[in-house]
Amino acid sequence: MRAKSFLAALTFSLAGALVAQDTVEAPQLSKTHNYIKLLAQEAALPSLRGQEKFILRESWWSGNLAPGKAKLIQLQLFRRNSYQFWIAVPNRKAEPLINVYDSSGNLVSSEAITFDTGNLVSTVIQPEETGVYYLRVSLKTTVEDAQDWAVIYAYR
Repeated sequence: MRAKSFLAALTFSLAGALVAQDTVEAPQLSKTHNYIKLLAQEAALPSLRGQEKFILRESWWSGNLAPGKAKLIQLQLFRRNSYQFWIAVPNRKAEPLINVYDSSGNLVSSEAITFDTGNLVSTVIQPEETGVYYLRVSLKTTVEDAQDWAVIYAYR
């Protein structure tokens, strides 16, 4: 308890007008990304059950994507594993895309999975070689506003 009080006092003195660290509210953007992550996790549930289930990784990525732009996420993937990625955005008209490229920039063969809503998409890949890969996230259609997004993934 004493350490927590010290941490709160230190946080207050370093940040000026900030209150104790455990009472500071998270930025609104973080709450939005967590909500979007939950959308992706809900879509992942069927793949996480059964005999050939995927194991959800704790790692996930989020950000903000402007219309007509794309983001790259660098990954280390292993031969003999299968990977499934899910991307979610809040706007159902944004239609996100997710593609995986190898370290030479070649598109990796994948199985696209769509959902009833236009704001979720998934892809399954099985890399032929262990190495560095790049996950490219973008929006299929041009929307007026930038979109927050979240990507989660699993392996088996």
